[in-house]
Amino acid sequence: MALTCSEIEKTLKDLLPKDRFEHSKRVVKSAEILAKKYKVNIKNAGIAAWLHDCSRFLDRKGMLKTAKNLGWKISDMEKFEPKLLHARLSAEIAKRSFGISNKEILKAIKEHTVGSENMSPLSKIIYLADHIEIDRYYPNVVIVRKLAFKNLNQAIAASTSQMIQHLLDQGLPIDEQTVKTRNRYLRRSVLIHAS
Repeated sequence: MALTCSEIEKTLKDLLPKDRFEHSKRVVKSAEILAKKYKVNIKNAGIAAWLHDCSRFLDRKGMLKTAKNLGWKISDMEKFEPKLLHARLSAEIAKRSFGISNKEILKAIKEHTVGSENMSPLSKIIYLADHIEIDRYYPNVVIVRKLAFKNLNQAIAASTSQMIQHLLDQGLPIDEQTVKTRNRYLRRSVLIHAS
């Protein structure tokens, strides 16, 4: 049986490092505000937001080991940066340890890091809530925050563009899915402006 938000919060307080728990709490707040604005189930948004980083008690080696033990196919990018596994691992932990069976919630958790070309409104909200929570600081975060309350697709295009630019500036590789997500939502934003 699935846990309530307050039960999830209590469990995560003991499970996660303090900074990760506090981040999750801020993501919940952002997700619930966005869910209310876009008429998405607020309870589902809260659950997905609480659990989006529930695997972050694991370090990089722990994430890689857990994924291998689960028999998952691990991409070259995930081997290079095992933290990319945390979204899939969090969805798995949400299902196995927290009793979450709602496919939309699990999908939102799984997609919150690199997104996908076909995100549901809940997935978009969790993705953005993670990127705009009040303690996030990166160039143009204020623009992404404003866009999140105007148009989810435009906000995702702006957020992924900023992430890609940051990785380029750092000389780091970029996960292909991030590029696919950006292109999909950038095209959707352009089509809106063109019509």
